Amino acid sequence: MSSSFRKSIKNSINKPVSNSETIMNKNAHVSGAVLAFLYNVLVLTYIVSLENKLCGCITDWRHDFIKYYSIAIILWGVITFGFNLVNSKSQFVMVLRNILMAAALINIWCLYTYVGDLDKTKCSCAIEKQKSMHYFLYLWRYVLVGAIILALVGVILISLK
Repeated sequence: MSSSFRKSIKNSINKPVSNSETIMNKNAHVSGAVLAFLYNVLVLTYIVSLENKLCGCITDWRHDFIKYYSIAIILWGVITFGFNLVNSKSQFVMVLRNILMAAALINIWCLYTYVGDLDKTKCSCAIEKQKSMHYFLYLWRYVLVGAIILALVGVILISLK
């Protein structure tokens, strides 16, 4: 990595944050929270639709984890907006965010493997009855894994100073 690139990264990290940047950060947090809320409502709807006894789809611990994680994120979104915790610096809120972040990694793995298994087993409730959502989640799982890999590469490159 060139020294000028490292200096520009270091300068951008250490420069004071302007008021417009603070507003942009808050808007990004709000947008992210709304998208996470809506996404998890869709995932929860999809997961619950697979619980029909006539389906015969896989309903192992990954199914339950995805379901309860989605419920937790939906509740967290409601609490976040209800109590205006979007930019809270409270220690309790920060701990909850960290727990949800760790659970998000587990959820991504569960989603990746579970949707893949539903596709392999040709679960009719997922593939035929929930065709659009299943196809979206099947593709989305690759986007999530790709984003994690890019983030890790970025962290590694920045840490090489």
